[in-house]
Parts: sequence; structure tokens; C-alpha cells
Amino acid sequence: MEGLWTIEFGSSEGVYGGGVIVFSHGKLAGGDSGYYYSGSYEMSADDIFKATIHVKPFIKDFISIFNTRHKNFTLHLSGRVKDADHAIAQGNPEEMPEMDLGVVLTRREEVIAA
Repeated sequence: MEGLWTIEFGSSEGVYGGGVIVFSHGKLAGGDSGYYYSGSYEMSADDIFKATIHVKPFIKDFISIFNTRHKNFTLHLSGRVKDADHAIAQGNPEEMPEMDLGVVLTRREEVIAA
């Protein structure tokens, strides 16, 4: 799971988007055109992962994929690594449990140690 990944996502609101996310040593960080992400993830032996992602806006009136404006939320995702460069996940925001999220991840680069 280590590396720089692109992320494509869609919500049960019918809104789609994309961004980038870096997975490294149990931590993650990334963003899209209106929000930045930080959080953590863990892998199990059978290529299943779970992630908690804190999503925060940096553009005041940007509308999220959940049709909210200027609202922080925490995503809980669970998914499966399909191969070295592809993963899928599903989840929902903690603050809006009635909303669903689907995610497709593609690894683009290895993480380079600083």
C-alpha cells in the first residue's frame, strides 16, 4: 500500500471527484481541489485495509461530494488491494452515516524516503 496513489471517488449523492493520497508506514495524507486529507491506515494479512481519513476544506464555499459546504468530516473506509497497483474501498463519513462512498485507487509512484 506504500506509495503515491490517485483516488477516484463517488458518493451516494451522485457526485464524483478525484485527488491524490500518499500511504506511508500506517499514515496517509493527500487532497483534492477543495479539501486536504490526513489520517491512518492498517493492513491485514489478506490484503484488506482499513483507513480513517480526516477531511478538511481549504476553500470556503467548495461543495464536497456529500453536498456540504465548508464542513470537516471523518471517513471510515475498508477495502481490498487487488494487486500491487490497484485497490478498491467503500465507506461513509462518521458525521453522515446515511451517506455512502465508493473509492478506486491506483498507485502511481513509490514513496521516496526523506
